[in-house]
Amino acid sequence: MPDDIDELKQLYFDTIVIVNKKDYTEEQVQAWASTAYRTDGLLKRIDEQYFFVAENDDKKIIGFASLAKTGYLDLLYVHKYFQRTGVAKRLLQKVINTATELNISRLETDASITAKPFFEKHNFTTIRQQTVTISNIDLINYKMERILYSC
Repeated sequence: MPDDIDELKQLYFDTIVIVNKKDYTEEQVQAWASTAYRTDGLLKRIDEQYFFVAENDDKKIIGFASLAKTGYLDLLYVHKYFQRTGVAKRLLQKVINTATELNISRLETDASITAKPFFEKHNFTTIRQQTVTISNIDLINYKMERILYSC
C-alpha cells in the first residue's frame, strides 16, 4: 500500500477540491486540500490503523477508508468519478465488519458537511457541530457516531 501513496494522496486531494467545493468556500477547500500531500500522516494511518482500499476492475484505487483501534473512522474518501456508485457504502461495511470482529461497539467520525447525509443514511447520529481550523481557516464539520451494539 505504501507503493500507492501518490495515488491515494491524489484521490484525497481531488475529492476535496471537486466534491466538497459545493459545501465549502474556495478558501476552505484550498486549506483542507493542502493537507492531502502530508505523506507521513497518511503512511502512519496505513501502518497504525485498519486501512481499506477499493479498486475498480483495472486495479485503479477508487476509494479508501481507515479505522483506528478505538473505533474512530478516520478517513473515508471516494474518487471524484465514483461518487454515488456504492463504493463508500462497501468501504463503510468493511469498517463495520472489522469493528464488529474487534468487539468495537461504537464508531465515531468527523464528517464534512458533504458527507453528513451519507453517514445519516447509514445510521450515524450527530453528536455536535464543530469548527476545525486548518491553516487559520475555519471549517464546519460534525462529530457523529453509530452504535454497533450495546455493551
